[in-house]
Amino acid sequence: MAAVKPTRQEALKLKKKIKTASRGHSLLTDKRDGLIQEFLAIIQEVIKLRGELTPKIVEAIQLFRFAQTKVSTEAIQELIHLSQAKTYLELQTKSIMGVTIPHIIPHLQGDPFQYGTLGTPKDLDQALLTIQNILPLLVKLAEIEFTARLLAEEIEATRRRVNALEYVILPEMKTNLKSIQNSLDELTRQEKVTIMKVKEILGL
Repeated sequence: MAAVKPTRQEALKLKKKIKTASRGHSLLTDKRDGLIQEFLAIIQEVIKLRGELTPKIVEAIQLFRFAQTKVSTEAIQELIHLSQAKTYLELQTKSIMGVTIPHIIPHLQGDPFQYGTLGTPKDLDQALLTIQNILPLLVKLAEIEFTARLLAEEIEATRRRVNALEYVILPEMKTNLKSIQNSLDELTRQEKVTIMKVKEILGL
C-alpha cells in the first residue's frame, strides 16, 4: 500500500476504508461458510445418487453381456440403431449464493423397442429399458457434480479474498493508520512545546 500523508483528513479517510474492508471481510466470511454448507450437502447428494446408480449400471452391463452370448455384437448394434428412443436436454440455470449453476431437464421421446421384441434376446430388451430408466439419474448426477465443481471454485476464490483482507489489506491499513496517528501525536506534542517556549519567552 502506498504511503499516505500524515494528516487528520487522511486518517479519517483511512478509518472509513478500514470500516468498509471490515464489513466486506465479514460478508465474504459469511458467503464462504454458506457455500461450504451448500457444497457439503451436494456432496452427500452425489454419494447417494452414485450409490443408487452403480448397481443399475452394473445390471445393464451384465444384461448386454448375456445378450452377446445369444447374438453377435454386430446384430445387437443393428437392433440398437433401429431404436427410435431419443433424449433431448433442456438447459436452464439457477443461482446458489450468487453462483450460476446449470439445471438440466431431460426429455425422453420415442420407443426404445422400435425394432420389435420378437426374436430378440430378452436380456437386450431389459438392458435398453434399464438404461432408459437410469438416464435421468445420470443427467442429474452430471448436473450436481458440475455444480459441486463450480461451488468448490467459488469457495476457493472467496477464501483467497477473505485471507487477503484478513492477513494483508486490513493489517496494512491499520499499520498505516497507526503510523499517521503517531505522526499526528508527535506534531501535537511539538506544537505544545513550541507554544510553551513562546509563552516562556513572552513571560506569559
